[in-house]
Amino acid sequence: MRSFVILGVVLAVSIGTASADGFYYSEGFGATHVKGEYAGYTDSNLFRFRVALGMRSGSWAYEGAVAINAPVDPYDGYANDYNGRGAAASTLGDVEFTVKYLQPLSRHLELYVRGTAGYGWADAALANFSGRSLGIGAGIQLKGRGSIAGLLFWPLFFLVKSGPMMTAGLYLDDGYDFFRLHGPPATAVDAQLTHLTMGVAVGTDF
Repeated sequence: MRSFVILGVVLAVSIGTASADGFYYSEGFGATHVKGEYAGYTDSNLFRFRVALGMRSGSWAYEGAVAINAPVDPYDGYANDYNGRGAAASTLGDVEFTVKYLQPLSRHLELYVRGTAGYGWADAALANFSGRSLGIGAGIQLKGRGSIAGLLFWPLFFLVKSGPMMTAGLYLDDGYDFFRLHGPPATAVDAQLTHLTMGVAVGTDF
């Protein structure tokens, strides 16, 4: 995973600017709680992983991301598929586009609200089901600028004051997503996901 972080920073340094605008890479982990019809095909609580590439412009940020909501052990708790046959608990993935509005509280602390639109797909108990998604959320992020040498050894981010610089930060995001998944037998399954995600981001700004 470190290779993806380094690639994101290299792109950000080469494309971005030194102003409050720029490009960034982020990744986060968390937990998802499942409601709605989809809860009959998977575990009630899932592990969440999300990676994103984004662009910051003033108070706005735009992200393209991939998110995965998966059972810790899909074969521990079996569910029935849409034909009533036993199957492994389903994983739900999503390719999404997010727009954020950010409000600074101080030089290093910001709050944000966001809206997301995407396209999701499921497997196992809901194999071949896919459909559109919409989401909303809010979060808080703590960030600061330091040396890009911190990618090699994190204390260098704070200690080195010359050379190429980057922005790094931590975020906490609380969100809700709604999916309508359509399957081969002309059947639709609705999914409601609430999730809490913690993560890191690096780039020129975000």
